[in-house]
Amino acid sequence: MLCTPGAQTMQKTIASGTESNRGELRRVLTKWDATALIVGIMIGSGIFATPPQIAASLDRFGPMIAIWLVGGVLAVCGALTYAEPAAMFPRTGGSFVFLHEAYGPLPAFIYGWSALLITYPASIAAVAVVFSAYLARLFPGLPVPQSLVAALLSVFLCGLNARGVILGARVQSAATAAKVGALVALVGAAVFTSAGNWENLRPLISAPSSGWHLSALALALASVMWTYEGWSNGPTLSGEVRHIRTDLPRALLLGTALVTVIYVLVNAGYAYVLTIPGIAGSDSVAVDMASRGLGAYGGVFVNLLVLVSTLGSINGMVIGGSRVFFAMARAGLFFAAVGYVHRRFATPANALAILAVVSAGYCLLGTFEQIIRYFVFVSTIWYVLVIASVYVLRIRRPDLERPFRVPLYPITPALFLLVALGLMYQLLRENTRDSLIGLAILLVSIPAYFLWRRWRGSPS
Repeated sequence: MLCTPGAQTMQKTIASGTESNRGELRRVLTKWDATALIVGIMIGSGIFATPPQIAASLDRFGPMIAIWLVGGVLAVCGALTYAEPAAMFPRTGGSFVFLHEAYGPLPAFIYGWSALLITYPASIAAVAVVFSAYLARLFPGLPVPQSLVAALLSVFLCGLNARGVILGARVQSAATAAKVGALVALVGAAVFTSAGNWENLRPLISAPSSGWHLSALALALASVMWTYEGWSNGPTLSGEVRHIRTDLPRALLLGTALVTVIYVLVNAGYAYVLTIPGIAGSDSVAVDMASRGLGAYGGVFVNLLVLVSTLGSINGMVIGGSRVFFAMARAGLFFAAVGYVHRRFATPANALAILAVVSAGYCLLGTFEQIIRYFVFVSTIWYVLVIASVYVLRIRRPDLERPFRVPLYPITPALFLLVALGLMYQLLRENTRDSLIGLAILLVSIPAYFLWRRWRGSPS
C-alpha cells in the first residue's frame, strides 16, 4: 500500500497525541486498564453457557479440559500476533488499522462497516438481553420489558463512557475484578465445602467414548474459541494507552493467560461437583454447582455473578466498538464528525452515540440472534486476515520499526491460522446457508465503498 507524505504526517500526529482542530484522544490508560478491558470482554456469558455443549461432545474430563487448554493456547497465539502490529501502529482502532495498513482502504472499509452495523451492536444487544433476563430472575416483578431494559443499559453504558475514558476504564476494572473474584470464590466454595468428588476428574488422559470424530472436536473447539473471544479488542485502545509499545503487548498476554487459567479452573470445578454427564445435562451449570457449594444462596450468587460479568463485557465492547468507528472517520472512511473528540471529556462521544442508537435498536427489534449466526463465519475471516497481516507486513514493509515481535515467528501465528482456517471450512460445511448469507451481506459493502469514495471525491 502506498503511503503519501500527507498520510505519514497524519500518522505521526495521531501517534504523538498532538492536538489538532478535531482534538485527540489522551494517552491516560495503563497496562492494567487494557488488561481489564481484555479480560472483561472475554469473560461474558460464554463460560456459563458453553460447558454443557463441550461436555456433551467430548463426554470425558480429560478431553474436555484439553479442549479448553487448546482454546487458551490459541487465544494466546492470536493475542501475541496482534501485539506486533499494535506496537507498530500505535493508533486507535485495532483491527481496522491493521487491515488498512496491510491490505489498503477497501478491506478496512468492509471490516469497519460490518463492525458498525452488525458485529459490535449485535453482540452488545445479545449480552444485554442476557443481563436483562438474569435481572428479571432477581426481580421478577419488574414492570419493564426485558428488551427495553437491554436497550436502556446499552445507551447508559455508551453515555457513561462518553463522560470520560478514565471513568469507563474504572467501571471496567471494577467489573472485571468482581467477576474474577466471584468465579474464583465459586470454585473455592465447591471445593472447600466438599460438594464434589475428586474421582469425577479421572481419568485425566482418555479419549471420548464415541472416539475422536472430527465434527465433534470442531464443534467443541469452535464453541471454546467463541468463549475466548475478546482479546482482539485490546488494540482498539492503542491511541489511549500510555506506553503503547510495551504495555499493550503485556496486557494482551496477561489477559489471555489469566482467562485461560480461570476457564480451566471453572470447568474443573463444574466436573468436580456435577460430573461430566451432570454438566452435559444441565441447563444452568453454574447455578447447579453453586447450589451444591452455597446451598440456598447459590442461585442468587450466580445471578449476581452473571449480571456483573455481562455488564463488564458490554462495557468493554462499548469501549472497543466506539474506537473502531472513530478510526474509520479519522481515515476518511466515515463521516468526519464521528472522528471528533469531546472537548471536555476527551472521548469519541459521537462514535459512542452512534453505537448506542444501533445497539438499542437491535435490543428493541430482537433481530440480533439471526444476524450473529450469519456472522460467525465472517468474524473468523477477519481473524484470519488480521493474523495473516503480520506475514504481509513483514514481506511488504520489512523496514518498519517493530518494537514488539511475535515470539517464535512464524510458528505462533501459523498455529492460530491453521486452526482458524479449519474452523472456517467446518463452519461453511456444517452451516453453509448462514455462512453464505453472512458473506452476501458483507459483499454489499463493496459498492458502498466505491459510492462513498466517489461522494467524497477521494482517489484512494
